[in-house]
Amino acid sequence: MTDLAQQIKALPISLGGRFIYRFLPYRRKLVLANINQVYSDKLDDAQKRRLAKAYYSHLLTSLKEAFQLRFMNEMRLRERVEVIGHEQMLSVVAGKKGVLVVTGHFGNWEFAPLGGVLNFKEFQGQFHFIRRTLKFKMLERAVFKRYYQAGLNVIPKKNSLEKVCVALEKNHAVIFVLDQHASLANRDGIAVEFFGKKAGTYRSLATLARNTGVPVVPAAGYRLPNGKHVLEFFEPIPWEDYDSAKESLYRNTLTYNQALERIILAHPEQWNWMHKRWKL
Repeated sequence: MTDLAQQIKALPISLGGRFIYRFLPYRRKLVLANINQVYSDKLDDAQKRRLAKAYYSHLLTSLKEAFQLRFMNEMRLRERVEVIGHEQMLSVVAGKKGVLVVTGHFGNWEFAPLGGVLNFKEFQGQFHFIRRTLKFKMLERAVFKRYYQAGLNVIPKKNSLEKVCVALEKNHAVIFVLDQHASLANRDGIAVEFFGKKAGTYRSLATLARNTGVPVVPAAGYRLPNGKHVLEFFEPIPWEDYDSAKESLYRNTLTYNQALERIILAHPEQWNWMHKRWKL
């Protein structure tokens, strides 16, 4: 049995995950289509279905954890999250130009970031997520209450450049979620391969890396079999110049996508397979 086959066979599948896959198959066709795009002929149909069931099991576990989090004190949350590779971040912080972080929709989106920043209180208030804010502000405050309390800041994606520059000038970390579709029509995105197929990918991260000279640190959160969560930072990716500005933008963005690919393949059941990543 190959290492990949063993990895898929070892994925945890709950009864709830099996039930959802069979009887409440929300976006099941899309999930399987995305899995097929990534694994193609590397997995057979039964293995792809197993991965999909493991993904639904992961979602159920994340929902249960989200409920538990509402009643969890700070000490318990810190104990549930281990931070590794933080020296990668500190090496960039030493340059005093700020930090650019690339990540995606991995693991439990609440546990790892919240527990991680609580383990390093000296950095509270120094992490800024770029994302779309919710239209209803009351819902926004309710959903992200723990984020704000822990000192994790949000920079609204629209017209974000000025706030991003201010954060970098303060030597803070700005976090880019790069695994969602970016439209090419309004020049937000460029077409870059992601698992072998062109996908609309945000150009803003590469543009900032070029203009600031700041390396990009890949990061991911994921759950271990024992229920503990890990927030991991990987080796910084320095900016590379190529023959033209267009080629440089493409090549560096491709490198960021490849870093995300490696993270996904390490814990495939914990990536968001429901997103329409390949729209081009």
